[in-house]
Amino acid sequence: MGSEQLLCLCARVPEDEVVAAVEAGATDLEEVRAATEANTGCGDCAADIEDILAEFGR
Repeated sequence: MGSEQLLCLCARVPEDEVVAAVEAGATDLEEVRAATEANTGCGDCAADIEDILAEFGR
């Protein structure tokens, strides 16, 4: 996975940044949110973040 594409439009967080946070040890949505500021606006990206977490077995 991984892309320059924005995953979180509200906070302008690219998918690569979310993947990097998970690779660095984030294990749930709250930890990804704290590390990247993704999912701090409308919440529409939560499912995409959960999908990335699932790909890493988290």
